[in-house]
Amino acid sequence: MQTTIIGLTKELLNCGVFSHLLDDEISNLHQLIFNAQKNAGFMQLLPLVSYWYKGDYFNSDVPHCLLQKSNEHLQRLGQPLIETYSMEGFFEIC
Repeated sequence: MQTTIIGLTKELLNCGVFSHLLDDEISNLHQLIFNAQKNAGFMQLLPLVSYWYKGDYFNSDVPHCLLQKSNEHLQRLGQPLIETYSMEGFFEIC
């Protein structure tokens, strides 16, 4: 699950989900990814997952299925889902 969470966080980053964040926050996210890749502990993943809640999933460059993938992993971890007001495109096949 660790590589999946790291991979999904990288995918979210590459698709611009976090592009609205300040440079310091983006830098911190990169450092968290680096640390999570080095250390195999579950506790290294929680800060990454917390960034998912800061994401802008309505950016035109972001595939709608990324929100669905994120919520699937959050559900497995027993974390609250990322709720949105618009469900348009949410059920798009990923």
